[in-house]
Amino acid sequence: MKKNNPPWFTVILILVFILPLITFALTTYTIYLKNQMKNLELKIVELDNNQLNTLNEVETTSQSAVLEDLVLPQIEIGNTMARASYTIQELDYQVLLENSVTMLKPYNEGAVKVFYDQREVFEEALYALNNDIPYFVFQNGDKYYLYRSDYSLEGEAEEQYLFSIQIYLYTTPAPAMFPTMALRQGGIPAFVFNGKFQQSNEDYWAILVGLFDDYNEAQTYLKNMDEELVFELTGLSIADRFTKGIYFSGVETE
Repeated sequence: MKKNNPPWFTVILILVFILPLITFALTTYTIYLKNQMKNLELKIVELDNNQLNTLNEVETTSQSAVLEDLVLPQIEIGNTMARASYTIQELDYQVLLENSVTMLKPYNEGAVKVFYDQREVFEEALYALNNDIPYFVFQNGDKYYLYRSDYSLEGEAEEQYLFSIQIYLYTTPAPAMFPTMALRQGGIPAFVFNGKFQQSNEDYWAILVGLFDDYNEAQTYLKNMDEELVFELTGLSIADRFTKGIYFSGVETE
């Protein structure tokens, strides 16, 4: 009759043979999963690069038919052109915002005026809208700011300095435009700011929100911004937002 092995023999057998095999199998599977994750990351990065290259490269005959039908928001200083003339009865703040200037620079022709009467600022903006004059309107409580490129400076001022709030920065224009359009559709008065880095003199495109003639007003608006709403609209965090200066030169009057 075959003698049964003692219990200690079974324990030794598990420790010496079975556990190393299980450990080897788990280690091999873990390495496999890590490699799969790396491959997935590389594919995502490659996709992003391809999308950027598509925006920066101009294809010739093979894509000409597609590009003819592709309409992007204007990226130069100017209006997002209105498709029809409006009357004062048809206007509201959202319509004026969505049809206003999409981009400003550190120094801009024209000036900003402050209004406390809604109808008055709407009439001023309506004139700009129907006459193809670049403008930007911003409401903060019962206070309205209206930039128009045909406004002159008041008094003997040689330039006008206002504050805005920078929430994000890009090194190419297209990635800045689409979040800006999403913010505007959500009622947030955003525009693209085309500036230059001081050291390299290279262009950058930042997303700015609002215009303020008072620093404390700008700071209060900055602190009270709805971070969750901005994230829902754009997927961007604005925890590092800060105030930024912007100049207006006015226009010469006869």
